[in-house]
Amino acid sequence: MIGKGRPKICVPIMGDTQEKLLAQALKASQSVADIVEWRVDYFETVSSLETVLATLTELREALANKVLLVTFRTKEEGGEQEISLADYRQLCLEVAKTGAVDLLDVELARVEFLGRGFVQELKATPVKLVMSSHDFKKTPVDGDLVFRINVMKQLGADIGKIATMPQQLQDVLRVMGLPTKVRGFNQLPVAVMAMGDLGKVTRISGELIGSVFTFASLEEASAPGQIPVEQLAPILDVLHVPEK
Repeated sequence: MIGKGRPKICVPIMGDTQEKLLAQALKASQSVADIVEWRVDYFETVSSLETVLATLTELREALANKVLLVTFRTKEEGGEQEISLADYRQLCLEVAKTGAVDLLDVELARVEFLGRGFVQELKATPVKLVMSSHDFKKTPVDGDLVFRINVMKQLGADIGKIATMPQQLQDVLRVMGLPTKVRGFNQLPVAVMAMGDLGKVTRISGELIGSVFTFASLEEASAPGQIPVEQLAPILDVLHVPEK
C-alpha cells in the first residue's frame, strides 16, 4: 500500500515506440521497483489515441506484477511534447476508462483549467489520481507549496506530488520538511522531491520525512538527480525504520 512503511520505488519507461516500451517494461517487471510509470509524452504516436490505448493494453499485460502509473508530462512542466488542453483531457479520460491503469498523473495546473468536472469524471473510473506540480527552475516559498498541496486535496487528489529545483541547501531542507508541515491539517499522502544532484537526499529519505514514493532510473532518468533503481533499493532498505 502506498503511504505505509518504506517509500515505494517508481521507475519511468520512456520508449518512443511500442517495441522499445515493451522491452523496457520487461526489464522493469524484473526489477525491484514497485511502480512503473509510462511517460506517454515520449511516445512518438501519442497523437493516435487508438495506438496509445493498444499500447497500454500490452504494457498492462507485461507489467501484471507492478503498479502502473500513466503520465503525460506537459512541456511546461518538463515533458517532451506540447499538447492542447482538449487533447490532454481526452487522453487522461480515455486512459482512465480502460481500467488498465492503477494510477494516473494529472498536473495541478491543467486541472485548475479543466475544473472539478474533469476530476469527477476521472474519479468515476477505477484509477487513483496523482496530482502533481513541478518547478524546474526554482523552489517556491513554503506558503506556495503548502497552498498547492491543499488545492490538490480540495480538487480530489488521492496522492499529491511536488517536485522542485533547489538552488541552495536550504531549498532541499524546506522540501524535506513539507510533508510534516502539511500533515497537521491535510492528510493527503504526498511525494516530494528536490531535483538535481543537490536534491538526491530527498530521493532516499522518504520514510523519514513522510514522502510516500520516490523515482529511480531504469535505463535513463526522467528528471535530474534520479538514482539507478538497483542502487536506490538497498539504500532504502538500510534506512528503513522497523515498526516497534
